[in-house]
Amino acid sequence: MMLRIRVILSLSFVLLVAVGCHTRKADETPPKPDVAVVPATPVQVELFVMSRCPYGVQAENALFPAIDQMGDAVDFHLHFIGETADDGSLASMHGESELRGDLLQLCAAKVAPKAYRAVISCMNEDPQSVPDSFGGCAQKAGVDVAAVTACADGDDGKALLKASFQHAEQLGVQGSPSMAIDGKPFEGPRTTESYLRSLCGALTGTKPAVCASLPVPVAVPVVVLTDSRCEPCGKAIQVGLQQLKAIFPGLKERVLDYGSDEGKTLYATLRAADQKFLPAFLFGDEVAKDPSFPQIEKYFETAGPYRLLTVDAGFDPTAEICGNGIDDDGNGKIDCDDPGCKVDLACRPEKKGTLEVFVMSKCPYGILALNAMKEVLAAFGTKMGFRMHFLVDVGENGSIDSMHGSAEVEEDLRQVCAIAKYGKDNRWLDYVWCRNQAPESTDWKACAKDPIKATVIEKCAKGPEGKKLLAKDAAIGQELGVSASPSWLVNNRHPASALTADEIRLIFCASNEGTPGCEKTLSTDARGAPVGGGCQAK
Repeated sequence: MMLRIRVILSLSFVLLVAVGCHTRKADETPPKPDVAVVPATPVQVELFVMSRCPYGVQAENALFPAIDQMGDAVDFHLHFIGETADDGSLASMHGESELRGDLLQLCAAKVAPKAYRAVISCMNEDPQSVPDSFGGCAQKAGVDVAAVTACADGDDGKALLKASFQHAEQLGVQGSPSMAIDGKPFEGPRTTESYLRSLCGALTGTKPAVCASLPVPVAVPVVVLTDSRCEPCGKAIQVGLQQLKAIFPGLKERVLDYGSDEGKTLYATLRAADQKFLPAFLFGDEVAKDPSFPQIEKYFETAGPYRLLTVDAGFDPTAEICGNGIDDDGNGKIDCDDPGCKVDLACRPEKKGTLEVFVMSKCPYGILALNAMKEVLAAFGTKMGFRMHFLVDVGENGSIDSMHGSAEVEEDLRQVCAIAKYGKDNRWLDYVWCRNQAPESTDWKACAKDPIKATVIEKCAKGPEGKKLLAKDAAIGQELGVSASPSWLVNNRHPASALTADEIRLIFCASNEGTPGCEKTLSTDARGAPVGGGCQAK
């Protein structure tokens, strides 16, 4: 049985438990007048954003008031996320408007270090108007518009933004917003109170008065129903509770095992609500009283008297557990002999020397991985059997959907037909590699070069054959629980993740030691990978 657990409540770029601060008890003896007060050492705060990213805007709108209340106790630095091309040109995820917004905001910070946050807050009132709103917002904040514009138009602005991009890249920051407090990643909701708790907790010495006035965290009890037979569940629960404690500082957890009488009773409540997978995070109505609740309310659903947190869990405690030597479901069949284990990776036959990848044809990460396969296949030759599958959603009426829309479905159909018609010597890859050079181009026929014929691909792609091929791929991905592009399967049973040519070599050779080609070192270049986000199917 495969277990797919993806806790979706993360509200920032990495996970870290937020430290709360506590007010001084009323009966504590105040410090004597002759005792020196140790001033707080300023806490270093770095925020990484994109100027038109709605989540970055949300973070700034909540963080800036917290910084204002902390005063000199915070040393704040704003950075931007983007790309620098080989020719030195700069690019940002949301296009030229965002790039210009990044430049203006960074230059405003240089020209008016005490007023630039007011400029950004004003621009954040309508992120879609960035950068056009800069002039009015700068005047409103009393910032010299001409000086900032001159900086943004000149080499100074470009140098500042390039350095900002490179700083984010060096730290491995890709998502907007991402924040670090004294070099440690912040994980928690994007609320002013949450930021204040983390900032106050990071301070040593005498803290600002606001730290003593923070409200006592709301007590939020949660019951985590799990199963001791589920090995991956322990790690998933650890990560989930770590995230939840950052969001709800008053979290009070209780872990309950399915094997107990109470656990089975609680599981019956889940089944009555059409929920059968573990681990399950079950909250009472108290969670709604926490100020952070509105930010993640959409991730809850009702399960009897509980509020169930939506997580991508996949352990069915009533099903056969493959590989433990026990007839778990009582049908007289054990492990791989049980029909329920048919699709389990542990029960799939080993096919040495094979590599499969699951992609979406217009996913930039999948494109990067497929382009890397040119070097990989050159290194391994016929010693590697390579196959590609597509991640799509097939409806009950036969309709096909994909993450990047109808254009992606059309290209998926063409590529799956190319695989079917030109599989010998992987000639289909010539078409794919050509399309990957300009994935948004509608002139796909220009890539149908001899021996690949556009008429053959078009007939297949527009007819029932293409849809059957794509539906077959969708069934394979669904059976294996694959949703991310690219995802790899080595030797028909070993899942793996890789992006660059050398990463692909390593995952293949881990299960195929001694294969000619494993001794080589391939490229580790990941340039071209977009910043932020990812290709994740439903």
